[in-house]
Amino acid sequence: MVRHKILTVMLVVGFILTVCPFVGATDNEHVTKIAYIDLQKVMALSEEGKQARESLEKKRAEMGKLIQEKKNQLDQVKEELERQGMMLSKEARAEKEAEYQKEVRDFKRYVADSEEELKKTYEELTKAILQDLEKVVVQVGQEGKYTMILGRQESAIFYADKKVDISQQVIDAYNAWKQQPAPKK
Repeated sequence: MVRHKILTVMLVVGFILTVCPFVGATDNEHVTKIAYIDLQKVMALSEEGKQARESLEKKRAEMGKLIQEKKNQLDQVKEELERQGMMLSKEARAEKEAEYQKEVRDFKRYVADSEEELKKTYEELTKAILQDLEKVVVQVGQEGKYTMILGRQESAIFYADKKVDISQQVIDAYNAWKQQPAPKK
Protein backbone atom coordinates (compact mmCIF):
# COMPACT_ATOMS: atom_id res chain seq x y z
CA MET A 1 0.00 0.00 0.00
CA VAL A 2 2.73 2.45 0.99
CA ARG A 3 4.78 1.35 -2.02
CA HIS A 4 1.77 2.04 -4.23
CA LYS A 5 1.38 5.56 -2.76
CA ILE A 6 5.05 6.32 -3.21
CA LEU A 7 4.98 5.10 -6.80
CA THR A 8 1.84 7.12 -7.53
CA VAL A 9 3.34 10.32 -6.12
CA MET A 10 6.60 9.77 -7.97
CA LEU A 11 4.74 9.19 -11.23
CA VAL A 12 2.54 12.27 -10.80
CA VAL A 13 5.42 14.55 -9.86
CA GLY A 14 7.61 13.06 -12.59
CA PHE A 15 4.85 13.52 -15.13
CA ILE A 16 4.35 17.16 -14.18
CA LEU A 17 8.06 17.92 -14.25
CA THR A 18 8.55 16.13 -17.56
CA VAL A 19 5.50 17.29 -19.42
CA CYS A 20 5.74 20.88 -18.31
CA PRO A 21 8.77 22.23 -20.16
CA PHE A 22 8.22 25.66 -18.70
CA VAL A 23 9.34 24.94 -15.16
CA GLY A 24 11.03 28.02 -13.87
CA ALA A 25 9.77 30.18 -16.73
CA THR A 26 8.74 33.70 -15.90
CA ASP A 27 5.33 33.23 -17.51
CA ASN A 28 3.10 32.52 -14.49
CA GLU A 29 0.72 30.32 -16.50
CA HIS A 30 3.41 27.70 -17.11
CA VAL A 31 5.28 27.62 -13.80
CA THR A 32 4.89 24.39 -11.90
CA LYS A 33 4.09 25.30 -8.33
CA ILE A 34 3.93 22.45 -5.82
CA ALA A 35 3.26 22.76 -2.11
CA TYR A 36 2.34 20.48 0.71
CA ILE A 37 0.35 20.66 3.90
CA ASP A 38 0.83 18.81 7.16
CA LEU A 39 -2.69 17.58 7.90
CA GLN A 40 -1.85 16.69 11.51
CA LYS A 41 -0.62 20.23 12.07
CA VAL A 42 -3.71 21.70 10.43
CA MET A 43 -5.97 19.44 12.49
CA ALA A 44 -4.14 20.31 15.71
CA LEU A 45 -3.82 24.06 15.23
CA SER A 46 -7.00 25.10 13.42
CA GLU A 47 -9.79 26.43 15.62
CA GLU A 48 -12.15 23.69 14.44
CA GLY A 49 -9.51 21.05 15.15
CA LYS A 50 -8.92 22.44 18.65
CA GLN A 51 -12.66 22.40 19.37
CA ALA A 52 -12.96 18.84 18.08
CA ARG A 53 -10.05 17.72 20.25
CA GLU A 54 -11.54 19.43 23.32
CA SER A 55 -14.91 17.82 22.64
CA LEU A 56 -13.29 14.44 22.23
CA GLU A 57 -11.21 14.83 25.41
CA LYS A 58 -14.32 15.86 27.36
CA LYS A 59 -16.20 12.79 26.13
CA ARG A 60 -13.17 10.58 26.89
CA ALA A 61 -12.99 11.97 30.46
CA GLU A 62 -16.71 11.38 31.03
CA MET A 63 -16.44 7.82 29.74
CA GLY A 64 -13.31 7.23 31.80
CA LYS A 65 -15.10 8.41 34.93
CA LEU A 66 -18.04 6.03 34.30
CA ILE A 67 -15.67 3.16 33.56
CA GLN A 68 -13.78 3.82 36.79
CA GLU A 69 -17.03 3.90 38.77
CA LYS A 70 -18.10 0.57 37.27
CA LYS A 71 -14.66 -0.90 37.97
CA ASN A 72 -14.84 0.24 41.60
CA GLN A 73 -18.25 -1.43 41.95
CA LEU A 74 -16.87 -4.60 40.42
CA ASP A 75 -13.90 -4.54 42.80
CA GLN A 76 -16.30 -4.22 45.75
CA VAL A 77 -18.29 -7.23 44.54
CA LYS A 78 -15.06 -9.22 44.26
CA GLU A 79 -13.91 -8.22 47.76
CA GLU A 80 -17.30 -9.11 49.19
CA LEU A 81 -17.21 -12.47 47.42
CA GLU A 82 -13.74 -13.19 48.82
CA ARG A 83 -14.78 -12.11 52.32
CA GLN A 84 -17.98 -14.13 52.37
CA GLY A 85 -16.64 -17.02 50.33
CA MET A 86 -15.57 -19.12 53.28
CA MET A 87 -18.93 -18.73 55.00
CA LEU A 88 -21.05 -19.60 51.96
CA SER A 89 -22.13 -23.08 50.95
CA LYS A 90 -20.52 -24.57 47.86
CA GLU A 91 -23.69 -23.89 45.81
CA ALA A 92 -24.13 -20.34 47.08
CA ARG A 93 -20.47 -19.58 46.41
CA ALA A 94 -20.75 -20.97 42.86
CA GLU A 95 -23.85 -18.85 42.27
CA LYS A 96 -22.11 -15.69 43.54
CA GLU A 97 -19.02 -16.53 41.47
CA ALA A 98 -21.21 -16.90 38.35
CA GLU A 99 -22.86 -13.53 39.05
CA TYR A 100 -19.46 -11.93 39.45
CA GLN A 101 -18.19 -13.43 36.18
CA LYS A 102 -21.30 -12.11 34.40
CA GLU A 103 -20.60 -8.64 35.79
CA VAL A 104 -16.98 -8.90 34.60
CA ARG A 105 -18.17 -9.80 31.08
CA ASP A 106 -20.68 -6.93 31.14
CA PHE A 107 -17.93 -4.56 32.26
CA LYS A 108 -15.57 -5.68 29.47
CA ARG A 109 -18.39 -5.26 26.95
CA TYR A 110 -19.12 -1.78 28.33
CA VAL A 111 -15.45 -0.77 28.01
CA ALA A 112 -15.27 -2.11 24.43
CA ASP A 113 -18.51 -0.31 23.50
CA SER A 114 -17.21 2.92 25.04
CA GLU A 115 -13.96 2.67 23.08
CA GLU A 116 -15.91 2.00 19.89
CA GLU A 117 -18.18 4.97 20.53
CA LEU A 118 -15.18 7.21 21.13
CA LYS A 119 -13.55 5.99 17.92
CA LYS A 120 -16.76 6.65 16.01
CA THR A 121 -16.99 10.17 17.45
CA TYR A 122 -13.38 10.84 16.45
CA GLU A 123 -14.04 9.62 12.91
CA GLU A 124 -17.16 11.78 12.59
CA LEU A 125 -15.35 14.88 13.84
CA THR A 126 -12.34 14.23 11.61
CA LYS A 127 -14.47 13.49 8.56
CA ALA A 128 -16.37 16.78 8.91
CA ILE A 129 -13.13 18.76 9.23
CA LEU A 130 -11.50 16.97 6.30
CA GLN A 131 -14.51 17.67 4.09
CA ASP A 132 -14.28 21.37 4.94
CA LEU A 133 -10.50 21.37 4.53
CA GLU A 134 -10.77 19.93 1.05
CA LYS A 135 -12.82 22.96 -0.01
CA VAL A 136 -10.35 25.35 1.64
CA VAL A 137 -7.30 23.66 0.07
CA VAL A 138 -8.93 23.88 -3.38
CA GLN A 139 -9.59 27.57 -2.76
CA VAL A 140 -6.00 28.18 -1.56
CA GLY A 141 -4.68 26.22 -4.53
CA GLN A 142 -6.70 28.16 -7.06
CA GLU A 143 -5.94 31.54 -5.50
CA GLY A 144 -2.24 30.72 -5.14
CA LYS A 145 -2.10 29.20 -8.65
CA TYR A 146 -0.63 25.95 -7.38
CA THR A 147 -0.18 23.06 -9.78
CA MET A 148 -0.49 20.59 -6.93
CA ILE A 149 -0.87 20.56 -3.15
CA LEU A 150 0.14 17.33 -1.47
CA GLY A 151 -0.65 16.03 1.97
CA ARG A 152 2.64 15.36 3.76
CA GLN A 153 1.53 12.15 5.50
CA GLU A 154 -0.53 10.70 2.65
CA SER A 155 1.93 11.36 -0.14
CA ALA A 156 5.06 9.81 1.33
CA ILE A 157 7.10 12.96 0.86
CA PHE A 158 10.62 12.12 1.93
CA TYR A 159 11.91 15.63 1.63
CA ALA A 160 10.32 18.99 1.11
CA ASP A 161 11.71 22.43 1.71
CA LYS A 162 9.78 24.20 4.48
CA LYS A 163 9.24 27.03 1.99
CA VAL A 164 6.63 24.90 0.21
CA ASP A 165 4.82 23.99 3.45
CA ILE A 166 1.60 25.99 3.27
CA SER A 167 0.02 24.39 6.36
CA GLN A 168 -0.20 27.70 8.23
CA GLN A 169 -1.75 29.38 5.19
CA VAL A 170 -4.38 26.62 5.08
CA ILE A 171 -4.98 26.93 8.85
CA ASP A 172 -5.53 30.68 8.50
CA ALA A 173 -7.80 30.21 5.48
CA TYR A 174 -9.74 27.45 7.24
CA ASN A 175 -10.23 29.52 10.40
CA ALA A 176 -11.43 32.47 8.28
CA TRP A 177 -13.69 30.17 6.22
CA LYS A 178 -15.32 28.75 9.38
CA GLN A 179 -16.04 32.26 10.71
CA GLN A 180 -18.01 33.23 7.61
CA PRO A 181 -21.76 33.22 8.19
CA ALA A 182 -23.56 30.21 6.77
CA PRO A 183 -25.40 30.89 3.51
CA LYS A 184 -29.13 31.53 3.94
CA LYS A 185 -31.41 28.79 2.65
